[in-house]
Amino acid sequence: MRKPIRSLGLFCARLLGSRIVDVKTGRPLDRALLIPWRGKIYVIGLQKNLRPIFQPQQRLTYWKQTIGFTLGEKPDFPSEPPTDSNS
Repeated sequence: MRKPIRSLGLFCARLLGSRIVDVKTGRPLDRALLIPWRGKIYVIGLQKNLRPIFQPQQRLTYWKQTIGFTLGEKPDFPSEPPTDSNS
């Protein structure tokens, strides 16, 4: 029962959400519902890894910033140094 309700909610979020465009390439990524709440941005309905980027402005203002999104890189776990459990 939980899975059909989740898929219906994601469908509605993609249907009602705004189109998200990659800032660097200009390609449309997908549609998702963006909810700003208490200094955070909740992205509902998108299954890709996004990274927020502040957009450049003509005039420097701190009270209003424009945010764009780009795809985040996948983590490179094999190149991390091993941790020593004895230290």
